[in-house]
Amino acid sequence: MLELQVPLLAAKALILLLLFAFIYAVMSRSIGDLRKIRDDEPYVPGRGRNGRGTYARRPSAPGVPPGLVVEDSEILAPETRFELGDGETSMGRSSGSTIVLRSDDYASGRHAQLTRHGGLLYVEDLGSTNGTFVNGRKTVGATPLRNGDTVRVGSTTFRYEE
Repeated sequence: MLELQVPLLAAKALILLLLFAFIYAVMSRSIGDLRKIRDDEPYVPGRGRNGRGTYARRPSAPGVPPGLVVEDSEILAPETRFELGDGETSMGRSSGSTIVLRSDDYASGRHAQLTRHGGLLYVEDLGSTNGTFVNGRKTVGATPLRNGDTVRVGSTTFRYEE
């Protein structure tokens, strides 16, 4: 009987150690993600670093530049439009992002990036915890966007319009 108790005790200790290691890894990742968010900058919806970047507005007349339109969000008004320039557009909870998702608990500080190459717009996940999705599928690497595609970052879903 004593011979059986020692291996069982060792197995219990190993399982407990693995459980603590898992909890530590999850907490470290969460705390690291939260530290990336700077709270010392004022929050202006749709504005990026130092007021540069895109701005939010409702769609207007035909000939509107390419942009992302909010389809579903807990933090942004439906049909809010973010115009996309020729440079890079960042998305996330950080106030340094071009499109700021401040109160979105499912978005990372630096969640995703939009980049234009050769006339096409690409979205790329920046190592976020919950991933970035295009038309319901998780992105791997730079994923091209076409007119009408949906992009989900955190709990916010955007529609790409050219």
